[in-house]
Amino acid sequence: MPSEIPDGSSRPPWDQEEADGLVGQLVLAGITYVAADGKTVTSQVQCWGRIVSAKPEGIAVVCEGKMWSGETMTLPPHLSAFQAAKPGEYRLRSTGETIENPDLTTSWTITQSKKS
Repeated sequence: MPSEIPDGSSRPPWDQEEADGLVGQLVLAGITYVAADGKTVTSQVQCWGRIVSAKPEGIAVVCEGKMWSGETMTLPPHLSAFQAAKPGEYRLRSTGETIENPDLTTSWTITQSKKS
């Protein structure tokens, strides 16, 4: 189940030791963008790369692959959203790339704000 990015100011507990364990790990990330109605999927993105830092301000990933190579993506600092990946090959629908044995997976749903 994708992680929901909270729209409130509450943050989950931060454990720097656990966060430090993410650094250097290869992560496969899926992001689903949803319209303000909370139901209509407007787009989906898949990317992968190495986690280069994990701080309370965010988890930075330097992306690899066809579409995102060299870009830095900062994910919310929610440690529980990062799960150990099962060994195997993961095929990205968006690019056709196959990623072998990533260390972690994470998925996010971002809901567009309602217009005033």
